[in-house]
Amino acid sequence: MGKINIAAGFGFPEFLNIGVRYQFSQNQLGVCFGTLPGQHTNFAISGEYFYHFGGLSNLSTQRPWYAKLGFTYYREESEKFTLTDDYLSLRVGRVFNISKKLGIMVDAGAFFTVYSKKIKKDPNASDWNLESPVWPSFGMGLFYRIW
Repeated sequence: MGKINIAAGFGFPEFLNIGVRYQFSQNQLGVCFGTLPGQHTNFAISGEYFYHFGGLSNLSTQRPWYAKLGFTYYREESEKFTLTDDYLSLRVGRVFNISKKLGIMVDAGAFFTVYSKKIKKDPNASDWNLESPVWPSFGMGLFYRIW
């Protein structure tokens, strides 16, 4: 039988995020929505797959170590530009169960730029752009098992 989890956290490239995940056996599928509050309008939408392995937990049948594969669509808009990026992320992490329903997740890895497009709205805007095909990726968050 599967379980539904809700989660909230901070990560890169998801930023401040909330999400929902469906857990079945040692697998999870999820989606999260994130943003980074500031002067620009921005949001991230991520699809996520988790595979849990290694070790045992007294509070859950789910194993505490996991590998995470994610795909993130990111959009940022200001008066001077519109930026659209797609990222693929790979992480390894650990679950720390606080109770049978509540836990903390921490992970780290890398994310890769799959697609990037910047459109200048202001011809006087700077062309400076910090681009790299690979970036460090991390995340931490709190989750609650609904079922």
